[in-house]
Amino acid sequence: MNTSLVPTLLTAVLLGGCSGGDQQQSAAPAAAATQTTQVAYTVTGMHCNSCAEAITAEVATVKGVRSVQCTFESKCAVLELDNPAAQAEAARAITKLGYTIEPCAVPVASASQPATGVSSK
Repeated sequence: MNTSLVPTLLTAVLLGGCSGGDQQQSAAPAAAATQTTQVAYTVTGMHCNSCAEAITAEVATVKGVRSVQCTFESKCAVLELDNPAAQAEAARAITKLGYTIEPCAVPVASASQPATGVSSK
């Protein structure tokens, strides 16, 4: 009786291993889909903290924007995008409010302090 179970167990182990390999292949595209892109803009035309808050609120509504940090002190808006195609729409959202933007380097502080905003340069 034990000898008849060996092929059954062996088949179960082999089939289980094959399905595990398939799961690893499907997990790789999902991980790639969660990658984000960071972009930063120097914002001209802000006069106060309310300006920065208005930019933050408007850009946060754009589909594909994971987070946005904008401060009056830094004159900078840093966006984290789930979808790089959202960059153009986010830029339009800022300019629609009457501000002028220019791409700039992502400040180093934004990577280490994503929840607190961008520190001044």
